[in-house]
Amino acid sequence: MNIMNALIQILNVSFAHGEKSLFDNLNLVINAKQKVGLVGHNGCGKSTLFGLISGRLQADSGEVRKFNQLSIGHVDQFVPQELTDSSAVDAVVSAMPEEEREYNRWRAESQLFNLGFNQAQLTQKIQSMSGGQQNLVLIAKALINDPDILLMDEPGNHMDIKAMLVLENFLKTECKCAVLMISHDAQLLDSVCDKTIFIRDQKSYQFDLAYSEARVALEKMDVDAEKRRRVEEKEIDRLQKTAKRLAVWGHQYDNEDLSRKSKSILKRVDKLEAEKTFVTQGSGLKLSLNDQSLSAKQVLAIDDLIVITPNEERELYRIESISIKPGERVALLGENGCGKSTLLNLVRERFKSSEVFDDRIRFNPRAELGFYDQELMSLVGEDSRLDWLRSNTNANEEELKRALINAGIQYREFDREVGSLSGGEKARLMFMAFSLNQPNFLILDEPTNHIDLQGKEELTEQLMESGATLLITSHDRQFLDQIATRWLCIQKGRLIELPEPDAFYQSLLEDKVDTSIEFPGNSNEKVSDSRNEDILQRIELLELKLEEDLQRKPKFQKPNLQKEWREELEVLWSQVE
Repeated sequence: MNIMNALIQILNVSFAHGEKSLFDNLNLVINAKQKVGLVGHNGCGKSTLFGLISGRLQADSGEVRKFNQLSIGHVDQFVPQELTDSSAVDAVVSAMPEEEREYNRWRAESQLFNLGFNQAQLTQKIQSMSGGQQNLVLIAKALINDPDILLMDEPGNHMDIKAMLVLENFLKTECKCAVLMISHDAQLLDSVCDKTIFIRDQKSYQFDLAYSEARVALEKMDVDAEKRRRVEEKEIDRLQKTAKRLAVWGHQYDNEDLSRKSKSILKRVDKLEAEKTFVTQGSGLKLSLNDQSLSAKQVLAIDDLIVITPNEERELYRIESISIKPGERVALLGENGCGKSTLLNLVRERFKSSEVFDDRIRFNPRAELGFYDQELMSLVGEDSRLDWLRSNTNANEEELKRALINAGIQYREFDREVGSLSGGEKARLMFMAFSLNQPNFLILDEPTNHIDLQGKEELTEQLMESGATLLITSHDRQFLDQIATRWLCIQKGRLIELPEPDAFYQSLLEDKVDTSIEFPGNSNEKVSDSRNEDILQRIELLELKLEEDLQRKPKFQKPNLQKEWREELEVLWSQVE
């Protein structure tokens, strides 16, 4: 453990909330200028660790060392109430002593420019901003006093893809201080972090690697641990049988030597049991959907529809014609506020309605809908976990209790009110309902907001194996890239289909939405030098995507897209002068 440039050392720290132990002799170190991802299951203690580092919480035992008069910048998760009516600049300078604020307004403006704000947005009221913009203001506020380390708890929450791209670029290229970041966004962690710390089993596991590489190393460590555990248990079983046999013989033949050997072997067994290799537990998020694929040509069809704001004040965009076929996994792209959730809610309301009032939205008669709303609005109030499942599934009492137990929820927690659950606990309960109801058409509005990274990976695998038809919105690019087989995009007042999402993401960085890049079809017409450059860039992108997809496990690959990419590459190469 290198401590030569250490900013923070956690030494043998133990901490408990009531009866729940979060850390047991936890150790970790964070060095100057490191970008560190802090990863773990919901409820493992990541935010508590921030509290120990900042001094808001005190360890039950152990030591938190902070070196060289450490200055810590902490990014608030929510805008403080007293700042909601402030402008972006005023909110940032509010972190400084009052006598320094006017002089340092230029620094606040510069910080906001670095985070993607334009001149007009500097004086915009916080309360009128999107959630992503508010988060970026809070980051600028935390940085204004030049901290040695920045603590960021889920900085991507409520950010759309555009804000996430801005944040990612800023942390990679502009942020010079150390960063300790809690995040469930693998893309952000991989792009920014050079070290990953996993918090689980009340311990820390540290790797000087970005998240995806660190996860592979952790999985290898787990596989090795399981192998050692099986060898140890086999030896324990052999010794127990030997001890039992010697004890029986000692009793039958009144032989004290045999009895003593039996007791000695049992002491060895006790020692081996105490030193047995630890094998970790899972995250508790499980989704099991039967393959209820539909034989019809489409699950959902929408024709000639105008999508308007919920208060019917203005038109958002038009849909000329789209259809979703059984088994397709469709991602819906667009900036925050463009009307993605509006469309999903409209589809749900149409499905729930018993009146055939509008044939512009049509469903397969055998479609069974499961809907996940990003705010989890159905999980509020005083209903217990068990009562909520009774109301939202068709399962019997035994099935409900078994589902809760299998999810790792203790019996005394069955009656906990759903309104008091954390976001991660609510998400698990929602997916539990899906597993019990077995829908074949899932509409998922930001399903990964509250799910830890391992849970997200399990969810990805289950969704891909389920055969269910999916319509998804998410700001998590890696999740969409793994899941989606089609991309729809809201742009310029229309819903259009994209061959792939990269041009959309790039357009957000360039502060424009223009994904209508045309590439040659069957024409043999030669192109200009600038056009050649465009085609070569496209070739490079497609070859990279093809290589990345081929490196995935076969069940995660997308053969249909591979075929399309190869066909497009063949055409593109034929057009290069």
